[in-house]
Amino acid sequence: MSEHTPTSGNHDERTKHFLRLLSKHERRLQAYILTLVPNWTDADELIQETRIRLWEQFDEFDPSKDFGIWSRTIAYFQVLTYRKRIGRENARFSAAFMESVAEEVAMQSSELDRRHVTLKDCLEKLDQKQRWILMRYYEGTESMKQIAESLGRPFEAFRKAILRTRLAVTRCVNKSLEGD
Repeated sequence: MSEHTPTSGNHDERTKHFLRLLSKHERRLQAYILTLVPNWTDADELIQETRIRLWEQFDEFDPSKDFGIWSRTIAYFQVLTYRKRIGRENARFSAAFMESVAEEVAMQSSELDRRHVTLKDCLEKLDQKQRWILMRYYEGTESMKQIAESLGRPFEAFRKAILRTRLAVTRCVNKSLEGD
């Protein structure tokens, strides 16, 4: 998954690109740090430190690589530095345990990224009307009954259409993932 960095020396474009990448991956990065540092206050501080470190090292980021993996790698080293700073006697987990958790989270994140891309591809295969109805339903601002009424469709017919569309997307995702 390539995430291209603007090639021009334009500082504003570089900053915007960094912020777009960071916002796209930030939730997973925060979750990753929280799995390694169970204290919320310390984790929050580490998240801030990691953001700063990511910005400082952004010139070293290879745009042909995955920003999420790169950012989690930097976060992992921030956590190791944190553990040294607080001292091993205050650390709740062994280094081996932390490494194991970090590897598992990285694998799960990669799998989630793969599933997300596959889901997006399968949604794009739906016709525009199916995709629009599904997205409207999953926005969660209206009930299925409200959407059916606004479209002038009987509730039961609309419910069946949603179920058929979800089933088609599920089959598409499963088939695509099996093919990998």
